Amino acid sequence: MITAVIAAAWLGAMTVFVSTVSPTVFQTLEMPDASRFLRAYFPKLFRLEIGVGVAITVAGFAAQNILFGAIGMAMAVLAASNLWILTDRINQIADRLQEEPDNRQLKRQFGLSHGASAALFGLGGLGCLWIVGQTLWEIL
Repeated sequence: MITAVIAAAWLGAMTVFVSTVSPTVFQTLEMPDASRFLRAYFPKLFRLEIGVGVAITVAGFAAQNILFGAIGMAMAVLAASNLWILTDRINQIADRLQEEPDNRQLKRQFGLSHGASAALFGLGGLGCLWIVGQTLWEIL
C-alpha cells in the first residue's frame, strides 16, 4: 500500500509540473531566462525522481512485491539516464543552436534528445500509474 502512495504522490508531482510549471515558464519568461530556469530545475526534478524510484523499490521489495520493486528500480535508472546523459546532451545541443539557429541537423538532434527525455520521464509515470492501478484493483 505504501508503494502505491509513493507512486500516487509522484504522479501528482508530475501532473503539477506538466500542467502548471512548464507552461508558465514559457508564457512568462523570455527564452534565455526560461532556458536558465529549466537548466536549474530539471536536474533537481530528476534527482527527486531517482529518490522516488529508490523509495518505490524499497517499499515494493519490503512488501514482497518483486514487480513493484523492479518498476521502482527501472524508474530510478530512467531518471538517472535523464540526469546524467540526456540533460547534458540536450544542453550542449541547445548551446550549439544558439550559435547556429537555422541548423536543421541540430534542431533534429534537439528534438530527438528532448523527446527521449520526455519519454523516459513518461515511462516512470506509466510505471507509477500501473502500481496505483494494480493496488486499487487488489483493494476493490
